[in-house]
Amino acid sequence: MVRKKSVSLFGFKLTKKNKNKLLLISLIISILLLSANVFVLIFKVSDFINLTSFAPVTTGVVMFAIEGQAFINITSPLNKTYNFNVGDFYTLDLNVTSNTALTNWRYSLYDMRHGGIPVVPYENFAFFPNITLNAVRWNNRLVVEADTLDDLSETLSASVSFFINVSNSPPILGPINDSIFVCEGDFLEIGDYPFNASDPDEDHLLVGISPQDTFFVNPENFYDLINVNSNIVSGLLDKNDIGSFPRTIFVYDHYPGHIDTKLIDINVLEINNIPTIEDITAETLEIWTIGDNSTFYHETQVYDTEDGNSTDGNLVFSIFIFDANRTQVNLFNISSTGVMNFSVNSSTSLAVYEIDVCVSDTGILNPHENLSIVCGQDGSSVRVCNNFTLTITDKNRAPTITDYYPSNLSLNVSGSDDLYFNITKYDPDATVPDTFWYVDNSFMEYDNGLNSRNNTDEFTYKFPCGVGGIHILKAEITDGLLNDSVNWLLEVAPHPCPISSKSGGGGGGGTLITCIPEWGCDDWRVCQGVEPSLELGILSGGDFRWITEDCEINFLTIDLCGFQIRSCDDLKNCSTTYNKPNETQYCYYVDDPTCEDHIKNCHHGSCELLIDCGGPCPACATCSDNIRNQGEQGVDCGGPCPWKCPEKIPFLKNKIVLYIIGSVLLILIILLIIYIIRVLKQKKSIGESLKSE
Repeated sequence: MVRKKSVSLFGFKLTKKNKNKLLLISLIISILLLSANVFVLIFKVSDFINLTSFAPVTTGVVMFAIEGQAFINITSPLNKTYNFNVGDFYTLDLNVTSNTALTNWRYSLYDMRHGGIPVVPYENFAFFPNITLNAVRWNNRLVVEADTLDDLSETLSASVSFFINVSNSPPILGPINDSIFVCEGDFLEIGDYPFNASDPDEDHLLVGISPQDTFFVNPENFYDLINVNSNIVSGLLDKNDIGSFPRTIFVYDHYPGHIDTKLIDINVLEINNIPTIEDITAETLEIWTIGDNSTFYHETQVYDTEDGNSTDGNLVFSIFIFDANRTQVNLFNISSTGVMNFSVNSSTSLAVYEIDVCVSDTGILNPHENLSIVCGQDGSSVRVCNNFTLTITDKNRAPTITDYYPSNLSLNVSGSDDLYFNITKYDPDATVPDTFWYVDNSFMEYDNGLNSRNNTDEFTYKFPCGVGGIHILKAEITDGLLNDSVNWLLEVAPHPCPISSKSGGGGGGGTLITCIPEWGCDDWRVCQGVEPSLELGILSGGDFRWITEDCEINFLTIDLCGFQIRSCDDLKNCSTTYNKPNETQYCYYVDDPTCEDHIKNCHHGSCELLIDCGGPCPACATCSDNIRNQGEQGVDCGGPCPWKCPEKIPFLKNKIVLYIIGSVLLILIILLIIYIIRVLKQKKSIGESLKSE
C-alpha cells in the first residue's frame, strides 16, 4: 500500500483532522474581522458625517503688491445689512488684503446700538487673516489694524460699519409662582412677588395682569431693555377680598401676535382678626354712705371684625380682680355685653384693686389649609385683655408729678429734632395714675399706669416739616378723680419740607410730596359711541371735543369714534392725585364687541390682550403654551419663537443606535461561535462512535 505524504504548513502537519480545525479557526477569525470592520465602518461613517457637517471652509488669500501708499482693504464684512434667523450665531467672514507685508494683525468690534462699547473679547483681538468673527445684533463697527514689517512703528488701519438684521420675536416671561398666598389684612408690595421677562429685540414692553382689579403689576412699561423686572402688587386686602383670584400675567412688545402669558392663582386667606378693646383709665371711688361717687359703672367697648361689637352678644367677656397682695377676689362681675356695675358701701374693703378685663371671639369657620404656614395662626378663638386700677377710699388724695425731663420748662428747639420727655409720678393712695400727653391741646399718647416702669412715663415727638413758632406740650396724670400736670413752652424753628423732583417753572416752588402714591387701575370699560353719549348727556362738550380730536388723529370717523373709562385708586392711600393715570381714553367703537370682530376691545367684564384673544376670549397663542401654533416649526420653537427647534440627529449619527447595533452584532457572533463549536463537537463524537464500532 502506498502511503500518502502529509502536507505541512509552517511546520504544522495538515492531516484531515487538523484541516477541519484550521478551517474552523479561519472561519472564526474571518467573522471577527468582518464584524470589527462593520463596527468600525459604522463609527467611521458617523465620524465622517460629523466632520463634514461642521468642517470649516478654508480660503486662500491672494495679495498683490501695488506701488504707492500702503493700505488695508476689508473685503468682508462689507458696509451692508446681513440677515440672520432667530437663534443664529451672527458669524461672518473677516477677510482682509493689503498692498504690503504686515504683521501683528488685530481687530476691535464695537456695539454701536449701545453707545459704541467694545464687544468682549474683541478689543485689539489678535488674529491671522482670514478668519471668522461673531458680530452683535444691529449696528457694528469693525476696526482692523496691523504693523508694517519694514517699520514696526507704522500702523495701518481700516474700518467698516455693517448691520445685523434678525426677525423680531415675542418676549418671554420668566418663572412665576403658580399659586400665591396672601393674608387678609395684608397687601402685596414691590418685592413680595417679583417676576421677570426678556426680549432680545429690546422693544417697548408692556407688562400687565388680566383681569385688572384688586391685583396689579408695577412697573408696567419698559424701554430698550433685554431683561425687565416687575412685581405683583395690591392695596390692603379685607374681608371682601377673601377667596381665589385666577389671573393671567402677560407681556407683549406691540408687534402683532407677540405676547407671552402665564396663568396664576392668587389666594387671599381669611384670618381671625384680634378683637380691639378700649383702654380703661384708672378709677377712684370715694365711699359715702349716701349720695354720689360711690358707684362704678362702665360699658367696655370692643370691636371684632368677625363678631361685631360688645352689644352683639357674640363675644365672651371675663374679669379678674386682684387686691394689693395679688390675691384674686370676687368684688364684682362683668355682663355678657361688657358692662361693669358696682356700688360700694361701708362694708367694702378699702384698697387699690388691679382689674383685668378680657374678651374672646369665636374664631372662623373652615380655615384654609395653609393658614398657619402663611399667616401664623390657625383661625381659632383669640382672647385679649386690658387692665386698670380701681381705688376704693374714704378720702382721695391727688396724685403728684414729682420729677420731669427736661427740667427747663421753656425750650428753643428745631423742628428737625426728635424731642424726648419723661415724668415721674406718685399717688399717696397707692393708685398708679394714668398719663395723657398733649401737643397744643391735641391728644397724642396714653400711658396706662400699670405699664409704667418705676412710676415713670416717656414721650417722644417730632414736629412736622414747616411747623414753627410757640407750642405747648403737656403731660397730665390722673387717678380717675384728681389730676396733676406739667407744661413745656417750646419755641420751634421750622425745618423745610422735602421738595419733589417735579418743581414748578418760572420761580414757582416745588410740590410737597409726603407720600408717593402707587396707582392701580381697573380694566377699561366697554367702548361707548361719542355721538349717542353726547346726546344722552353722558359726555360733556369739552370731553366730546378732545375725544373726537384723538379719533381724527388716529383716522377714526365719527361713527367709529368712542370713549371708555376706568377707575384708578391709590394703593398707598396718600390722599393725592399726584401722577394719577388717565381714566378716560378714545377707542374704536362697535355696536356689539365680540371675540370675532377683528378689533382689540373690552367686553364681558375684561379686555382682550391682543385682537380677539385673551381676557374674555380664548387664550392667545404663545411660545410657552405647549402647542404648535402661530407658524412654529415645532412645539413652542422655531418660526416666531426666540429659539430654534432642536436638530434631528440622523440615524447613523445617533451613538445610542450605534452602540445597540454593535452590541447586537457581538451577541450574534458569540452565538454563532457557540453554535459552530457545538456542531464540531457533535461531529467528533459521531466519528469516534463510528471508529469504535
